[in-house]
Amino acid sequence: MSKYQDIANDIEKKIIEKKYINKLPEQVVLAQKYHTSRVTIIHALKILQDRKLIHAVKGHGTYISAKPIPKIFLNSEVAQNDGFTKHTHDSKKLVSKVISFNIRKPTDKEKEAFNLSENEDVYDIIRLRILNSEPIKLEYAVMPVNRIPGLNLDILHKSIYSYIENKLGIKIGKDDRLITADKPDAYDIKYLNCTSNDPILCVKQKAYFENGTPFELSESRNRYDRGGLTVKKG
Repeated sequence: MSKYQDIANDIEKKIIEKKYINKLPEQVVLAQKYHTSRVTIIHALKILQDRKLIHAVKGHGTYISAKPIPKIFLNSEVAQNDGFTKHTHDSKKLVSKVISFNIRKPTDKEKEAFNLSENEDVYDIIRLRILNSEPIKLEYAVMPVNRIPGLNLDILHKSIYSYIENKLGIKIGKDDRLITADKPDAYDIKYLNCTSNDPILCVKQKAYFENGTPFELSESRNRYDRGGLTVKKG
């Protein structure tokens, strides 16, 4: 693989990890960072443009891009808190593609949310949920390692909530949710097959065990045309 392809892949990884949010560093800065020429950086950026991850604005720099008729449409209850896998019909084939799985130290916000010390670890997970070969949602999740021990790739390809309840024997309780509309980011465009003009249904959640202990901070990003939420009263 050529150097500019390696650089393109590394920049894409940083975009996905949201280390670059709105705009990429100047070409000269990137050339210094990767110890290469500006020409090589230009070739790398061309690859990212072809992948529709970035776009150049003349005189202003390079910006990260902010998504067919769907075959399926899923509807979920707002109060649903027992996992996505459980609410798909048996006739539909659900696949969980693991995009990223790491163990790291918590941020200050995560330490406060989970009441963790800075020496404790968290899982950092990104999964793409695919139903009947159609990308449905991107899921970002952070969970304390000491509250969900033994989490691995095999479990991530299946159901985390099922593992918690059936293998660890821990009951899942309530959750707090914030539901908003959002503009697509580079990951949405790449993995949900969205255009930069398609809206995204964003659901941010803090989930608790039945005993009130928080175990998950998550954000799911859903294609607007492949799902909805229902509110039940009474």
